[in-house]
Amino acid sequence: MLKRAIFGAVYVAVIIAGILGGPYALLLLLLLLSTLAVNEFLMMVAPPAESRKEAAVGLLLRSLDCLGAAVMVVTFWNPNMILEGFMLYLLYVVARLSVQLWLHDRDAIRSLGESFMAQLYIALPISLMNYVCFFTPHLLLLLFILVWVNDTFAYLVGSKFGRHRLWERISPKKSWEGFWGGLVATVICAALCGYFANGWFGGFAEWKMALIGLIVTVSGTIGDLVESMIKRTVGVKDSSHLIPGHGGILDRIDSILMVIPSVIIVVSLIEYVF
Repeated sequence: MLKRAIFGAVYVAVIIAGILGGPYALLLLLLLLSTLAVNEFLMMVAPPAESRKEAAVGLLLRSLDCLGAAVMVVTFWNPNMILEGFMLYLLYVVARLSVQLWLHDRDAIRSLGESFMAQLYIALPISLMNYVCFFTPHLLLLLFILVWVNDTFAYLVGSKFGRHRLWERISPKKSWEGFWGGLVATVICAALCGYFANGWFGGFAEWKMALIGLIVTVSGTIGDLVESMIKRTVGVKDSSHLIPGHGGILDRIDSILMVIPSVIIVVSLIEYVF
């Protein structure tokens, strides 16, 4: 328990430092999250290597996909190099497709599907964190905090009162009681942030912040279930053992991967309509 708490605190400190430490600290954080999570995903879903040659090929493909994720992150980080970044990313796509031509002993559809799913499922949402920071870095930090609040209260309420399974086929421990407990706590936390620190989080009114809290709970729960579905499909408990007591990076950011695009859609609609 102590080890879990220590490494959890280190993870939180890294996230806070990366978001509030300036643009280069943010870039370093997003590069770290994207490359580690993409690598974990690909190692998790790929079949075990049966020879040194297969292991070397797997390492080559993971390296190429991590490079593609890094290019996407840098492109979104610096709006002045959108065209150059887009061209580099197209080069990654061409390279990945071309490399597949030489892999006679691999299922081409499965192999390419794993690579491009890693880009869409992991690299794109992490890259879009840059877009959230265009409003204010504090909003991105708030989204992480709201995810943590939702996870904490969903666990506490679910452990105490959980009776009705939320999605038993995928995650037997999650309950509707836990979901509602997390939702109430997250919406209240978001609304209070809007009331007491409005200027820090983009100037959104309390009701808009409460709406963001609602979106975080729903989309974060879906993100958690999606990763649980992937792990259950490939038969693993954690995406890796990188963080003792917590699993891998992908286990820590599974909720935020769905939260980021969902909140961007809602915030953009709010700004457009209101």
